Amino acid sequence: MKVFLNHLNSINAYFQFTMETESEGHLPFLDNLYLNARSHHHPSSKQSALSTLLHRATALCDQDSLHAELEFLKDYFKRNGYNDRQIHRVLNLHPNYNQHDDRRDTVAFLNFVGTVFNRISRVLSLHNI
Repeated sequence: MKVFLNHLNSINAYFQFTMETESEGHLPFLDNLYLNARSHHHPSSKQSALSTLLHRATALCDQDSLHAELEFLKDYFKRNGYNDRQIHRVLNLHPNYNQHDDRRDTVAFLNFVGTVFNRISRVLSLHNI
């Protein structure tokens, strides 16, 4: 891998690649760089990032280390400004990809404008939109 990395970096001095490798039994991932709850990302984007980390943990951890990883994630989410309700929501998601009963009949696309978006979304969801 190092030879390939050196080859890529020799092509253009202004365009350089880096490589992360396993360290102390852990693999580094980039998606945790923007997880702060106070960031200006759409709430569904932040929720999706949390869900991705949870899914990765359940997919990659064996049963012996899963509990410790989930505790680590809870602590990590808290340190990044997420409240208990947000953490509880992501930890209790159990998606079943084979069921489509809860699909909405109509879809509405709204621009995100803070609390206005949330209020309109709640009203639309009451009407299965």
